[in-house]
This record gives sequence, structure tokens and C-alpha cells, in this order.
Amino acid sequence: MRWFSELLSDIRYGGRLLRRNPGFTFVAVASLALGIAGAATVFTLVNAIVLRPLPIANPHELYLVNTASTAHGELVSAPVVDDMREALAGRAEVCAAGTVAAMQLWPAGDANAERGRVQLVSGNYFDVLRQHPQLGRLLQAADNAPDGGHTVAVISDGYWRRHFDASPSILGTTLTINGVPFSIVGIAPTGFFGTTVGVRSPDAWIPYVLQPAVRYAASASNSNGDTSKPWPPQRQIAWLTTFVRVPSQSTAPSVAATISLVLQRDAQAMLPQSPSAQARKRAHDAHATLESAAGGVSNLRKDTATPLLVLLAMVGVLLAIACGNVAGLLLSRATSREREVAIRASIGAGRRRLFRQFLAESLLLGAAAGAAGLALAVWLHDPLLKLFVPGATVIDLDTGIDWRVLAFVVGVSIVTGVACGIAPAIRGSRVSLAESLKQHSRGTSSGRRALITGRVLVTAQMAFALLLLVVAGLFGRSLRSLASSDVGYDARHLLVAGLDIRGAGYAPNERIALYNRLVERLQRVPGIESVSLSENGPLNHSSWRSTLAVEGYTAPAGESLQTNEEIVAGDYFRTVGLRLIDGRLFEAQDRHPGTLSTIVNQTMAKRFFPGQSAVGKRWSYGGPIDAQAFTIVGVVEDARYLNLRAATPNMAYHPAEFDTNEIAEDLELRAAGTPAALVQSVRQAISEIEPRLPVTEVVPFAERVSRDLSQDRLVAELASAFSTLSLVLACLGLYGTISYGISRRVAELGLRMALGAERSSVLRMVMREALALVLVGGLVGLPLAFAAGRGVAALLYGVAPADLVSFAAGSGVLVAVAAVAAYVPAYRASRISPMVALNR
Repeated sequence: MRWFSELLSDIRYGGRLLRRNPGFTFVAVASLALGIAGAATVFTLVNAIVLRPLPIANPHELYLVNTASTAHGELVSAPVVDDMREALAGRAEVCAAGTVAAMQLWPAGDANAERGRVQLVSGNYFDVLRQHPQLGRLLQAADNAPDGGHTVAVISDGYWRRHFDASPSILGTTLTINGVPFSIVGIAPTGFFGTTVGVRSPDAWIPYVLQPAVRYAASASNSNGDTSKPWPPQRQIAWLTTFVRVPSQSTAPSVAATISLVLQRDAQAMLPQSPSAQARKRAHDAHATLESAAGGVSNLRKDTATPLLVLLAMVGVLLAIACGNVAGLLLSRATSREREVAIRASIGAGRRRLFRQFLAESLLLGAAAGAAGLALAVWLHDPLLKLFVPGATVIDLDTGIDWRVLAFVVGVSIVTGVACGIAPAIRGSRVSLAESLKQHSRGTSSGRRALITGRVLVTAQMAFALLLLVVAGLFGRSLRSLASSDVGYDARHLLVAGLDIRGAGYAPNERIALYNRLVERLQRVPGIESVSLSENGPLNHSSWRSTLAVEGYTAPAGESLQTNEEIVAGDYFRTVGLRLIDGRLFEAQDRHPGTLSTIVNQTMAKRFFPGQSAVGKRWSYGGPIDAQAFTIVGVVEDARYLNLRAATPNMAYHPAEFDTNEIAEDLELRAAGTPAALVQSVRQAISEIEPRLPVTEVVPFAERVSRDLSQDRLVAELASAFSTLSLVLACLGLYGTISYGISRRVAELGLRMALGAERSSVLRMVMREALALVLVGGLVGLPLAFAAGRGVAALLYGVAPADLVSFAAGSGVLVAVAAVAAYVPAYRASRISPMVALNR
């Protein structure tokens, strides 16, 4: 155990040295702590969104059934889920869940309902996830019986505590969901949030067979199904995400093959009476793949995993700059301790022991910086999460500190401690006793080597700083380009509101009258020019997509024709600012039942009718062009629909009256002046018209656009912050290296001035030496920045990876700030007194 006692002795000695130099210790720890805090903060988000597994038993056994090869994408119908379960009996367990949806929840005894989150799931959902109730029971297979199921609900631990004070007498009480009374039969385990990561945890889970009762209508793919009838019995309506639990990884390929056969049989069963060769081929090619669902499913993960990893890489570069800065400080300190080290070596301390002593000090700095960085990360991660998903976006992430974050911080602390201490330890343990024991040791070869090493470190810091400055410039210009892009709508005069018509329980025959009342009353609000409603709403991250067949268009082999559809009521196109290109807008006759008029956008018109007018042409939902086909009466200009980054899709607009089964819940209002000034008036008017109609939001459309920019803005802001911090650290390293070099050349500089050199020439000489380091670092950094730009090209919008403005701006900022950092020690060097310098 001698080595252990020696190690403890080295650590104690290093701690005493660091305590005796509080200024040095503070600067070194603060430099590293900022880098570690940034890394830990970003890693907590990476951990929460990408790495953290679901809180279930054996999460590695859970797989997501990916059916993207089918016409329905990744969704499946309830009958297909039953077919999978039957085909896999005894080999794997199958469960399914719908999208977490907003619904009106009204606990018995409460005065008012509130907007909550509900997920429709299969009866065996909790069994497949190996969950056990805190109280009562969870859902069972019998609750999802085909004859209508049981109106029972399982509530979350959070909802139980918020609304029922964790009372055990809650079992059997009533929870009204979208107007339907449900009996609470159990409480889900603490910490269980389902299988979807990134959205707010469900407040309740109910059997999916009760879809028609609660009027669930989210995230569905329809192929000639009847949405007015219950969805669970219909193969044509796919709306469920499917999971399988496979006990042995080796059997996963055979499970996927079995599911593929089920999908092929289903696709062939839904073929029309006279299917085309292309349709038969699509049915034959339908297949499934299994993706690990150990971490759950998450659209947020798909959207943010790459930006987060890019930010983590940027923090790594920042940490490398901080390590270089601290390594430079340690090198200077090692040189100043040469006499001490020589004395220790002369009395028997071996080189290995000296090396270990220097390394112990740097590891102590890394440990202190890691502790400070972790504390700072805990303080920062909540504000960062708010920046990450601002506004009304619903999100619920477990960003707590777990063993992964702790292991990451410990690992980073050790690596940074070694990285910034290895060079000083090598230099410090190599001492020349003859030179170091002399009284004047400024000119020792060790000191010169330390100076050279310090300059190399500064050059590397400048290269990395330029890399981060250029990447920050690319993200900043990308954000500016995205924010200034033409969305197609008149954002300056548009106000939007969300309505929960479905949750309020309006019957189909009541909705058209409700739309008319809303439009008529809101048009009388002072400052409102026009009013409309739509089913999904512009840039509301909601869509209705259908397969289609187009008159006169033959699809190439392998192409699946699809269009996004929107139900509109009122003067929609004038309200949102979409200009008519060809034909006409909807008129009174288009709103009569059975009149199948539709308006398409430019993209759809050019796609299917190039070089000719689309007006008068027809299309249908994948079937023959017959009396049930839609007739195009107009073409309007393109606009962004799902989000700002997505390319303009095919769009078909229908008048709300053509199908009372679809519900228009997004309200658009065109304001004569500033939309924000009308928010309160609109809320009050809706409350007067329909007191029972919940209003989820009333905001200027510009806020919805800003919300869509939130992740791009976060990446740009963090990249800017990291690049600024890296520039400061790199320039501090430059300042320290130049100052150290001047301290070793005091006699030389004094002699120069004694021989007639002017102060300005000394100033220019030092500045040239400093800027030479910057120039070399810039030359090294430019190809690194170019490679980094190509690496983040997928995250950029309207900006080339080799954008000259970003490269020129980053280079200019680096040179300017570095010149200021070098000027201070250069100016001090020019003020050295020759008499004082020559007497040293």
C-alpha cells in the first residue's frame, strides 16, 4: 500500500499548494468549470431525450413496429394489431397506443373541467410494459372488448396527487373525459409516463376501443375509411403505434418477418376490386422492421438529437480551449517552480514521483472544476429547457441528474485534469539540477521549452476559437434566413386561436351553426376585418394526409401519391393572406352537402398538371375517378404548412360543410392593426358567444412562427455563447503567454531601448509576434471550420457550409479581439525602463 500512501501525500501536498495560490486556483478552476458546466448542461438534455431508457422492466426487450413501407406510414389499424397479436402468440407480446391527445377532464366534485392529456391504449398495454398499480388495478384485455369495452380509466400518479391529494378512496369515483363518465380503477406507478418521450405525461389512460365515445381524432391515416364511424373495427383507418416485447433478441428477425406477412395480407385485403399492377406491388412489398423502443418513441428525439450532439461537440471544443488555457498557466507555474523541483530531485525524489505530483495537482483542479461545473449545470438546465421549448409547447422531460450525468461529469473532469496537466507534468519533472539551482534561472532551457509549448497551445486555442466563431456565424445566419423566409401567410395582420370543439362535445349537426355564429360575431369586433376556421391551422404542427389518385396522371412505379388536406370555414384565404392564382374561391354552392369542390395549392397543381390549368380537374382518395371524386375549382399560392423547414407539400382545401365529421378548431382572424391588441377582445367575444367552448390559446400568428423557430434559436444562441466564451478563453491564453514571454525578456527589451530602440518599435515587435500566433492559428482553424460547416450542413437553412460572410466575420472578430488582448502586455513591454531592466 506504499503507492497509495504516496498518492495521498501527493494529493495533500498539491492541495496545500493550490490553497497558497488562490488567484491561480480560482482562474484555473473557473476556466475549466465553465466548459464542464456547458458540457454537463447539454448532456442532461441528450440524456433525457436520447439516452434515458423507459422506466420499465427489461426495456431492451421492447421494440417499435416500423411499418413505414405501407400506405399508412408508421401507423396501423386496430384489426391489424389483433392480427399481429394472434400471429405472434407464444413468441412475443403485442400492445398498441394512440397519440397522447388533449381532452377535457372533469373529476367528480370539481367545479370546472380542465384541459388534460389522455392516451388510448390496448388493454394489455400495462402488462406488456410490466407495470404494477400503486392502487387498484391497471387496464386489462377485457376492458378493450370489441363489444364496446369498459368505461374505466387509469390515472397518473401526478394527476392523482394534484387533484385528489393522493387519497386512497379515489377508486370507483368518476372522471368525466370529453363528456363521458369513466370509473377510476387504478393509479399508475410513480414515474411512469407511458411510451412517448417529450410530450407532457398523460393524465389518464383509457381503452382504445372507446375512441368514438371520447371523439378521438388525432394522428390517423385514412384509406377510404369512414371517419364518422368507430375507428377500431376499420382496417382502412390506421391510428395506433404498435410495440412488441421480444424476450430473446435472436428471435427478433423472425418476429419482424411474421409481422411483415400480416401487413401484406392486410394490404392485399384492402385492394380495390380491380387493382393496378402498382397497387398490387405495394401490397406485396409491405414489410415491417423492429426498432428498439428501450428509450420510448419521440418526435422530439428525431428533431433534436442531431442539434444536441452538435452542441455537445461544440462544448467539447470549448473545453479543449479551456484545457489549453489552464495548461499554459500550469506550464508557467511549473517553470517558476524549477528551483523547488530541483531541490526535491536533489534529495532523492525520482522523476516518476515528480511527474505524479504535478499530475495530482491538475487532477485536483479537474475535480474542483467538475464539482463547480455540475453545480452550475444543475442551476442552468431548467432555464435551458425553457429556452429549448418555449411558449405553449407541451413538454415533460426528466432532466434530473442520474448516474449517466454523474459518470459523464466525472469522466470529463478526469480527462480535462489529465489533458491540461500532462504537458506541465512532463516539463516540470524534467529539470536540469545545474541550471535550476542557480539563483538566476530565467534563461534556463526548460523555461524556453515552456514558452514554445505555450505558444503552440495558444495557436491551437486560436484555431479552435475560429472554428466555433464560424459555426456560430453559420447558425446565426441560418436562423436569420429562416426567420425572414416567406411563410406565405400575412403574419403581420393575423391572429390565431385554438378551440376545443371536440372536447366540448358539439354534435356534428351543431358544428356548422357554431362556425357561423363564431364568424358572424367575431367579424363585429372592432379591428377585425375577416374571420375563418380550419381543422389543423397554419404552422400548428398538425396535419391530415391522404392517399390520392389524380385524373389524367399515371404515377411512376414505386411512387405513392399523397396530399395534405385542410377543412376551412369562413373567408379563409383572405383571412390568412393566400392569393388566388387560378379559378375561383369557395362560393355558397360549394357548401351544400354532396358538392365535392376543392381548392389546391400551386405545388399540387404544378405537380400533377404541368403546363395546364388545374381548374376543372378531379382527384379521389386512391380509387377510381367517379362521381365521388373532388373537382378543383381554384388554385391558391403556396404557404408553409407543417413547419418552416418542411418543403411546401401538396395541399387540398375543402369547405367545412362538405363533411361535418371533420372539426375545424383553429380560428384565424385578420386584424386591421396590431393583432396583439385584439387578444383580450377576441377571448371575451368567444366567451359571450359560447360560454362552454374552451379556448386553448389566442396569440398573434407571429408568435406561432417564433415558436417554430425555438430550436433553431436555441442552437444559434448557445453556439454564440460557446464561441464568445471560447474567444475570451483563447485571448486570455494569448495574453498570458505574451505576458510570460515578456517577463522572461525584460533584460533584452531594456537593452534594446538602451541602444536606441523607440517604444513604438518595441510595441510593434511584440504585436507582430502575438498576431503571428493568431495568424497561424487562423490558418489551421479555417480548414477545421470548413469541415465543421459541412458537418452541420443538414441543420442550416439558406446558408452554404462555406458561407464567406461567416468565415470573414469569424476571422475578423478573432483578429480584432486577439489584437486587443495582445496590446495590453505589448504596451507594458514598451514602457519598461532600461535602467530598471538592466539592473535585474
